Amino acid sequence: MKSFNDSIIGSQATGARPALWLALITCFVLLGSLPGKVEGQIFCNPAAPTYGTCILQSGTFPGDLPFATTINVGTGDLFVADYLSGVFYRFSGQDITIIPIAQAAPKGPATYLGLAWSGIDNNLYWIINDQGNDLLVVSSLGGSLISETPLNLPAGVTSLTGLAWFPSTNSFWTNDFENDTYHELQPDGTFTGQTFGNPEQDGSAAGAFGLGLTVVQDLNTLEFFLDLPVGSPAANRTNKVERVSVTGEVQGLSFPLASLNNMSGWVTGIAWTPFGSYGGPSNYLLDLTNGTVVEVPVPTPLAPSITDIACSADNNNDVTLSWTNPITYDTIRVLRGGTEIAVLGAGVDSYVDMDVDPGTYAYEVIPTPAGSPDGLPAATCEVVAGFGRFLGAVAHSGSTPGGVAVVESTDQLLVADSSGLSAWSYQKDLTPTGVAIPGPFSSSQTLSGIAWNSDTDQLAWLTENADFRITDLAGAEVSASSLNVAPGQLLSGLTYSPTLGKYLTVNLSTQQILTISTDGIVEVHPAEIPTRTSPTVFFGGIAIRGGSTLVFDLAYGSLSSGGVTRLERLVGGAAVGLGFDLTPSVNSGDIHGLDGTESGPFGFPVSYVIGRDSGVITMLSADLSGTGSDFIRGDVVPDGDINIVDVSQHLILQFAPGQEPSLCLDALDANDDGSVDISDAIYMLSFLFEGGPQMPAPTGTCGTDDTVDNLICQEFEGC
Repeated sequence: MKSFNDSIIGSQATGARPALWLALITCFVLLGSLPGKVEGQIFCNPAAPTYGTCILQSGTFPGDLPFATTINVGTGDLFVADYLSGVFYRFSGQDITIIPIAQAAPKGPATYLGLAWSGIDNNLYWIINDQGNDLLVVSSLGGSLISETPLNLPAGVTSLTGLAWFPSTNSFWTNDFENDTYHELQPDGTFTGQTFGNPEQDGSAAGAFGLGLTVVQDLNTLEFFLDLPVGSPAANRTNKVERVSVTGEVQGLSFPLASLNNMSGWVTGIAWTPFGSYGGPSNYLLDLTNGTVVEVPVPTPLAPSITDIACSADNNNDVTLSWTNPITYDTIRVLRGGTEIAVLGAGVDSYVDMDVDPGTYAYEVIPTPAGSPDGLPAATCEVVAGFGRFLGAVAHSGSTPGGVAVVESTDQLLVADSSGLSAWSYQKDLTPTGVAIPGPFSSSQTLSGIAWNSDTDQLAWLTENADFRITDLAGAEVSASSLNVAPGQLLSGLTYSPTLGKYLTVNLSTQQILTISTDGIVEVHPAEIPTRTSPTVFFGGIAIRGGSTLVFDLAYGSLSSGGVTRLERLVGGAAVGLGFDLTPSVNSGDIHGLDGTESGPFGFPVSYVIGRDSGVITMLSADLSGTGSDFIRGDVVPDGDINIVDVSQHLILQFAPGQEPSLCLDALDANDDGSVDISDAIYMLSFLFEGGPQMPAPTGTCGTDDTVDNLICQEFEGC
């Protein structure tokens, strides 16, 4: 017979840490607080709720910052603590839309970091930071103080968040937010030494995300596990809930946040009960950004699901999925973008999705055990195919990286330390040479970027505070300028345009692209900053692409994405609808450096992206082969005929002010030299009236551009 501790069902019917506080302040400054029902939430069918991908109910938090939560599984009372006010709220778990009861927390105004109900004594346990002192506090269910114990944090532990009672050992688990670790402690406040890492931490210096935790029980085996809201560095926030053992082993049970059920990603607390409002297991989650409490079903699966899924794309745009089957399943379904593309038999642990179009793809692999009509929770992965495909990565040789420049004259790339005191060289295939050059600064700086000037074969160095230096390739200073930028404004990224004869950077404060002349004169470059679902507020680098046309790439992120998540190509000053997602490939929440080369190590263009937090340089494909629409070269007015009208329109697009950019730059590239300029109009006139050479394919009939360059045909009405 199971003992009392073996089953949850058997139980009774200002001193915040700096990094955590900064994260919360950043969240509210950028995203604001939006209490109430969130548009786009997917509500469940209570008769057949899916695992984690729908919402059973959503309630409004009446306080300021919902941060810690727990549930009394005997009574169904859900307790939610305000972060700072000293008030906590008692909700009915069966109906969280009812206005909760406000109660005084045991220490009054303080920082409430964790909250757990214990079935042993039917009390509440709290982790509280009171005027800089970390305490384990015990109170009644009404909040009356019973005891408090100073916590002696383990070496290196700096910021605890979340608390969960583990019945089988009568101990608690908590999370070290800053160091991505989870720790066990006893009811007397002593730490046992048992710990495990955040499952989204990849071993680099980049910090993963994780706030809160809850103990769950497999109702078939009665084993206990932990559900953790976590996120990779690239996610910029918590973006899923992962189930693990107390040794950190992933159990193959997870569900997404911020996508299918429209959670904000700033999930600060989680509480599990076997008796959700629909009669089965549920997680209650605190959505700090929206000021809501939501219930998500997590029905106990009949068997463990797939674990360790990985997906990768090759240069044929074939995507390979591989995974681990903990048991033998009856069938395995593979979905791409929510659409079923394959049904596999027992024992299969891989699948190849052949010849997909360039783009970002989300895959789900859903196993079904024998004798079950329903599939288990999906194992998921994302991958970029074609333009933006992952090619390789290497750790930076120096300290924290802060900028990258491809030096074509030496056929290498330089990655500068963020301090600006040195820059390290690599072969284009990312092989480190072990050689560094000194920077031009006498003391540590915060570098915006470095750039190679292809006209002078020199390097430019730029700090966030507009200190602009020119050196030779050995690092010897040639000139220095203090740019005319308003005090307090910050600059990000640096690249050199031979078309303009100037450098380009991004003013983070005004969200403008600036040009910098070689003698330090600053002007605003007219450009259309790309946006996605919300305004662009994050920038991570800017890089000129080869050719005489002004083509550059911009790494950016929108307000809703929480960081730099995408690369977009601009021609002149306009985005041309060509770009790719960075997050599936670059596991960094602080992308700070971008450059590229047309002569990559594999015979096609590549881009290099720097993760400042991870200390990793990532190489991605910039090959446009197979990307874009079919077209007819020279058919500027897409009517199927090449004549003087096309030449006239070509000149108008180049030189007449106020023209909308062409949606098919490949069609304008009459001589197929990878750029659009006056030479194309001259080439067309020669072909039409002087017996000049035939324009390169595709001509006469629609086709693709076989030449590797930086131009794209986004849309061509004549095909």
